[in-house]
Amino acid sequence: MEKTSSALLKTLETLYVTKFLANHLVLKQLLFTFRMNEYELLRDHIS
Repeated sequence: MEKTSSALLKTLETLYVTKFLANHLVLKQLLFTFRMNEYELLRDHIS
């Protein structure tokens, strides 16, 4: 068990920051490669 708040924060960072960055990069890639179907209406695509 961690005794200080800084040690606890460091432990949490090592557990979760790398997962967050990986998820963030995947979401960014999905956003930038998202394409609309050629035969789909714009109003259907937006909703």
